[in-house]
Amino acid sequence: MNGVLILDASVAVKAVLPNPLQGHCLALIQTFADVQPAAPALWAHGTTSAIAKATHFGEITKDEGRWAIDKLNALGVRLFVPDPTQNLAAFEWTLRLQRASAYDSYYLALAEALECDYWTADKRLFNGLQDARLGWMHWIEELPPLNA
Repeated sequence: MNGVLILDASVAVKAVLPNPLQGHCLALIQTFADVQPAAPALWAHGTTSAIAKATHFGEITKDEGRWAIDKLNALGVRLFVPDPTQNLAAFEWTLRLQRASAYDSYYLALAEALECDYWTADKRLFNGLQDARLGWMHWIEELPPLNA
C-alpha cells in the first residue's frame, strides 16, 4: 500500500452491522492507524443509505442506526469529489463492466488514479473483475477475521 486505500461502502457497512464478513472488515479497519482510508464522495450516501435501510426494515433499531453512523463517521475516510477526469474514468469503467450504473466505477477510477489498493465486500463486483487480474483490487476475506 502507498499510505492510502480505497474503502468500498460495502466494507464499511459490513464492519458496523452484524454479518458473516464483519470480522474481516474489522481487520481492515484496524490497519487505518497505518493507512488513510479514502473513497469517492458517494461513499457517504451509500453508507448512510445502507444504515437507513437496515433501520427501516427492522434489522437494527434507530439507536443502533445512529451508533453505526457515528462509527462510520469516526473512520476518518477522506472523500474525493469527482472532477471531469474522474467522471470520464468512471464512465470507461462502467463500459468495461457492462453495467448501467457508474456507482462501483467511481471506486475503481479513484483507486486507479491514486494508484492504491481497493478493498471490497461486494462479491458481485469482485467476481466480475477477477479475469481482469487487477493486482490492486482485494476481496475482504483475504484478511483473517478479527472477533466482532
